[in-house]
Amino acid sequence: MRVQRVRRDGPLDLGVLVLADRVNGAVYTVEELELLKCIGDHMTSVLLNLRLATEVAHAKELEAFRTMSAFFVHDLKNAAASLNLMLKNLPVHFDDPAFREDTLRGVGNTARRIDDMIARLSALRQRPDSIRVEADLNQLVSEALDRINGMPNVEVMRDLQPLPKISGDREQIQSVVTNLVLNARDALSSGGRIQVRTETREGRVVLSVVDNGCGMSQTFLKESLFRPFQSTKKKGLGIGLFQSRAIVQAHGGGIHVESAPGKGTTFLVSFPTTDEK
Repeated sequence: MRVQRVRRDGPLDLGVLVLADRVNGAVYTVEELELLKCIGDHMTSVLLNLRLATEVAHAKELEAFRTMSAFFVHDLKNAAASLNLMLKNLPVHFDDPAFREDTLRGVGNTARRIDDMIARLSALRQRPDSIRVEADLNQLVSEALDRINGMPNVEVMRDLQPLPKISGDREQIQSVVTNLVLNARDALSSGGRIQVRTETREGRVVLSVVDNGCGMSQTFLKESLFRPFQSTKKKGLGIGLFQSRAIVQAHGGGIHVESAPGKGTTFLVSFPTTDEK
């Protein structure tokens, strides 16, 4: 008895089951043949489910690898953007000792960040949990902005209010800050402005990243903004905001967007405090 899966382009063999009286060569009755047919159908279902389960598992592994690779490439792209900004500013301000010192510190921080990303990528097969520690959001924001180390023709203003502590993964939260600021930069024309603020609202700490750039339509906000692997940028990967929202939600926080064409964009990111948890 041949166990088959029927497809449009013809049957696919899943296996062969031999049932026969090899000694006497007895002929099966109609009832026995019907019973064997039921057995064959059941075996086909079992074998097909096993094969499909294997295919689904492989597909999920491949999709997970693609997603994690996209996360890694996006973070690496942001690190490269930070280095490029430093290199563009270096010839102009090279004679300024303070700027050279800041640039060297920024290069060192970016190099350490790349090393950390490589270490995280190498450990993906173990699926490590995020490293949660008590942290000061203002410090994380300041360090993330220092890594970017200036953007030509863009004014970045900081307004960091005293905050209670939060519990979170430092690198992940800084990745969110970097994504939001670089996205704001990409929406600006020459002479644009980015405001980065922190404050306390209703017992939660809130990070605001506000730009006066081109803005976004309500349709784009609802249908495309947080969808993975989609981007309006020519060189965009479409993963930054998807990754950022996943990180914020994993920390028990929320992310809200306000925008309109020609009126800029505001991202509001909230985190619970350690007292709230």
